[in-house]
Amino acid sequence: GFDLDPAEVHPLLKPHQRDAVVWAVRGGRRAVFASFGLGKTFIQLEIVRLVLTKLGGGRGLIVLPLGVRQEFTRDAVKLGLSVRFVRTAAEASADGIYLTNYESVRDGKLDPRGFAVVSLDEAAVLRGFGGSKTFREFMRLYEGSANFRFVATATPSPNEFIELLAYAAFLDVMDVGQAKTRFFKRDSSKADHLTLLPHMAQEFWLWVASWAMFLQRPSDLGHCDDGYVLPPLDVRWHEVASTVAVVDDDGQSALLPTGRLGVQQ
Repeated sequence: GFDLDPAEVHPLLKPHQRDAVVWAVRGGRRAVFASFGLGKTFIQLEIVRLVLTKLGGGRGLIVLPLGVRQEFTRDAVKLGLSVRFVRTAAEASADGIYLTNYESVRDGKLDPRGFAVVSLDEAAVLRGFGGSKTFREFMRLYEGSANFRFVATATPSPNEFIELLAYAAFLDVMDVGQAKTRFFKRDSSKADHLTLLPHMAQEFWLWVASWAMFLQRPSDLGHCDDGYVLPPLDVRWHEVASTVAVVDDDGQSALLPTGRLGVQQ
């Protein structure tokens, strides 16, 4: 990665977003697991922009689900960036930041190896690991590649170890097989059912923390949570009298009949 002065990050980013960008760029291959609403879009755009700036130019690619490309386009404008959505490599010939969807990479329409930096948005697509064509294709394309790589998604389940290992493998931090042997007890009756060895737990999470940032709220990085803490729920119960409430054959009651009909009716 590259040493980065926090002042180089766009001033629009909030302090926790700025810290995440600086940390990721310094690492070169990092994962940002930030909860919903913490600004993963801004973080990824700035990571790609700053890496390209440090490289003196080149092409950056953000791979994402189709449903969020408009969000990236809008946020890019706020940062003064111009991004373009493409489906083939031929459409991305000039320097700059490009967006594409996972299917275009998986189906071979766009080879991400031609880009200097790649970030995977909503990277939970890698959860399928061995059974996922998308993951296998990404691993094949990136084998031996020296590109800058990043992943971003909402905080993964801490018990889904295979998901964390898939991210580490994509980032080329550690091979999945090596990580399994080092940290886990295998279950011969169920593939990819991993149990973390008790005496390796601390070392495992220290290792994960060397390449991944788990961010639940700004205060995790020492910043103010104002605007991010929801007010307490105000629960108010109302009882509605009903003369048509029904109980089905399974004993489940309903306020109104569902209207479900059988073939005869």
